[in-house]
Amino acid sequence: MLETAQTTKPKETAQSTASHASQEHLGITESADLALQSVGNLYSALDTAVSKHVRENPYVTLAAAAGVGFILGGGMRSPFGQLLVRVGVRAFGPPLVTAALHSVAERAQALAQPQT
Repeated sequence: MLETAQTTKPKETAQSTASHASQEHLGITESADLALQSVGNLYSALDTAVSKHVRENPYVTLAAAAGVGFILGGGMRSPFGQLLVRVGVRAFGPPLVTAALHSVAERAQALAQPQT
């Protein structure tokens, strides 16, 4: 009698483990489906935004593509690439830093003011 009780318990444990694994599999499948739908929605939104930007600003898009191609092609290692970086930092660095500091100061002031 003791032997039959011990043999049925592992069988029941195996069945409950299989049932639990099946439920986890369904949960993982649903999570994967939701993630896939989210990625699809993100792709659609990004595609719409990029298409609109390309139609409205074709030359800016072309310049950005040329810049990315230059960087990926190893142009930053050349003397010309290094010259472009130095000129760009000198021309655009101070205004960008000033704008960033101004933005941080505005946020700090907004947080410091009591909300009514």
